Amino acid sequence: MEIGSTPGVRKPHRDRGFTLVEVLVVLTIVPLVLGIAFSAVSVALRSYRLVEARADLCSAGTLVMETLGQDIRGVRRIYEDSSEARFHGLVQDNMTDVSYEFVPSEGSLPGTLRRNGKDLFGPDTSVTSCEFTYLAPGPDPDAPLEEVAPQNASSVKVRLTIANKSTSMTYESIFDARNL
Repeated sequence: MEIGSTPGVRKPHRDRGFTLVEVLVVLTIVPLVLGIAFSAVSVALRSYRLVEARADLCSAGTLVMETLGQDIRGVRRIYEDSSEARFHGLVQDNMTDVSYEFVPSEGSLPGTLRRNGKDLFGPDTSVTSCEFTYLAPGPDPDAPLEEVAPQNASSVKVRLTIANKSTSMTYESIFDARNL
């Protein structure tokens, strides 16, 4: 027997469990709350993946542009077979040829940039475009750089666009060849 209870008196019906209305309200609210929580987690995960993809592209692009810049700055001669899609020169430091060539995408193969025949990017990164523009100072000292034939250039402008499954980035820089 409980303290404070009267023997033989039953508790009222409403004190013994949940009503049907209460159960239905809970069954309606719980899926709504779970759906909202799942949506929020899904959006956060998608944002994280996009940021991670951009960070990967940024580091890969920066590394390639630094390598390109180092080679172009150290070039002693730019060969005549250089073009908008190809840079070919003689590097001063070790007197070896260096060649960069843009290979556009073909079928299921992604576009790539090659240095001396070797791909500079992994299979998850596609090079959408890579353009080399050969520049030299104009006749007037205050004139801007103008486009010239590769063998007459003293600077090279590189414009590189890379992409992965979810994002793309474009890099552009002008490198002065110190030894020309």
